Amino acid sequence: MDGIRNHEPVNVAVFVDYENVYKCLLEQNQNMLRLAFFEKLREWCRIHGKRVVKIAVYCNFDNTDLHESYHQSLLQSYGVETIHTANQGKNYADLKITIDVLTSIYSNHNIDEFFIMSNDKDMTPLLNVIRANKRNVSVITTGDQYNEALIAFADEHVRLEEIVKTEIPHRVLDDIIDLYWKKFNKYIEEKIVEFDKTGVFKEYALEYNLKNEVAFSKIMIYEMANVLLDLYRQGKVLFYHYLYNGRPYVAMLPADKKDLLIHKGILTEDAILPDFDMESVVQTKYDYYKRLND
Repeated sequence: MDGIRNHEPVNVAVFVDYENVYKCLLEQNQNMLRLAFFEKLREWCRIHGKRVVKIAVYCNFDNTDLHESYHQSLLQSYGVETIHTANQGKNYADLKITIDVLTSIYSNHNIDEFFIMSNDKDMTPLLNVIRANKRNVSVITTGDQYNEALIAFADEHVRLEEIVKTEIPHRVLDDIIDLYWKKFNKYIEEKIVEFDKTGVFKEYALEYNLKNEVAFSKIMIYEMANVLLDLYRQGKVLFYHYLYNGRPYVAMLPADKKDLLIHKGILTEDAILPDFDMESVVQTKYDYYKRLND
């Protein structure tokens, strides 16, 4: 349903079984932040004559990768309402979505259409109730593992993959990357000044950086690894090896500081890793959290 009633946008409320979506995407080495889903959803709705008046997501935010990265707080910064469903039983998210949608139907007559983001056929009774109350209902699915019965009860079926094709000026992730890049450069510049005074240069170890940035940037560690991979592919970052207490480590550096560090004797050409396999680092992080979610 793309029409605009009386030339006014259709008011839309979006309810997301977020834990299911997040786990589906994790299996694909993806996440909602990198896809810029919420920014693109709002733009997709605008293009189709819909005004988003509410987005609510339901998830156990105690999942390790989400908890470590304060992911619930990040979602809230998007203007997304988060409902924590930990330790409430397997079907609690479905039940809570149903209750909240029914409450909205009977208490808010300004909502013209409900979007339910789920692959679960257990949502079909809810879709029937929404339609019986003369509201339109659309279903957003993720991947190909959705139940066809769910689609049959919806007025419209939209795939996540369709929404994320929507063009937007920039992602929230881009702001996070910009802030990180400035902080990283400032850190290295401070360590160069410290070296000039003391003769000691403190390396910026790759693994330390990944773990440290999770809480600071509020992105999952595998997404932080993706950010570094992007910067590496753009030629902005280089990796090199060094020894600490006799053990080998990998450190990172803004590429434009390479010549300066070589000139100061901090870095040698032999230490630089010209073909560092950052893709494997990303995959290792994804694989670890996939195992935790099995």
